[in-house]
Amino acid sequence: MRHLENCVHALPLNDRLFQAPFYVTHAGLEKVNPLEAYPRSGHSPYYSFKWENGRVLGEFCLSLITSGKGELQTKKGRQSLIAGDAFLYQPGEWHRHRPVKTTGWVNIWIKFNGSLPHRWMRDGSFQLNKNVIKVDCPRLFENQFRHLVKSVDAAGTRNSLQFSWQAIGLLSHFLRDTTSTDSTKTVQSVDQIVDEAMDFIWTQSHNQIGVPEIVSHTGVNRRTLERRFKSVTGSSLLNEIQRCRISRAALLLRETDESIKHIVIRAGFPSYQRMLHAFRKHFRQSPENYRARISGSAPAQF
Repeated sequence: MRHLENCVHALPLNDRLFQAPFYVTHAGLEKVNPLEAYPRSGHSPYYSFKWENGRVLGEFCLSLITSGKGELQTKKGRQSLIAGDAFLYQPGEWHRHRPVKTTGWVNIWIKFNGSLPHRWMRDGSFQLNKNVIKVDCPRLFENQFRHLVKSVDAAGTRNSLQFSWQAIGLLSHFLRDTTSTDSTKTVQSVDQIVDEAMDFIWTQSHNQIGVPEIVSHTGVNRRTLERRFKSVTGSSLLNEIQRCRISRAALLLRETDESIKHIVIRAGFPSYQRMLHAFRKHFRQSPENYRARISGSAPAQF
């Protein structure tokens, strides 16, 4: 993959992909030579960061170190990385990572989102040691990972559900069977109604839905649904709808040249004023300033 060294691909997202339960947003490969400065310059401002500040992303990020050594830090602690280690961040999780200066590294990665990975994270399906992943078939996993990045590179500016299926194939290497009755597994209890509500939000919140539509979809009375949803996710139904819409709007502002007016509609906000209020509350700036900041030199966080 010599020709793919230090490639970064931001994939366009159409309405069909936004409605899918799983979609890929980015893929790339970076090679950092021994003694080379890191983070390297020239990355998208959104994905660049200063080590002392770390960063927060709006998508899941799956990375694999294929050579060299490094370290990662989250609020869960600090972990060393060696060749063959894979690691995962979830949306909203503060983190930072870097190669060991004397060894450098080669790191391949993808970013993805959707209701399905959120459900897997919530029900304990990901087999993680903090953030590091134990992969049963490392060579197969690396080959599949490289094939996905190569496919994205060959596609240019075209996104496809094919990439989603390839990415799910990667995740299958470390997904725990939560339907197992093995008492030795420590898996959080799964609430099917909450799963249905979460799936509905992440696949339908680009439309004008609210709590009544979610209640109708799940067939549970509102009080019961809100109580169960809060118990499992720690968030209210309205907050989850808002979080999904902000995530979608921020991604469109970062990765497309679409007008603000169109993004309001695609993200599911009922009006520009509602999106403006949400951005000022969440990012402390307007959508226009958020986009300008992303295209400038200052990194933005989500």
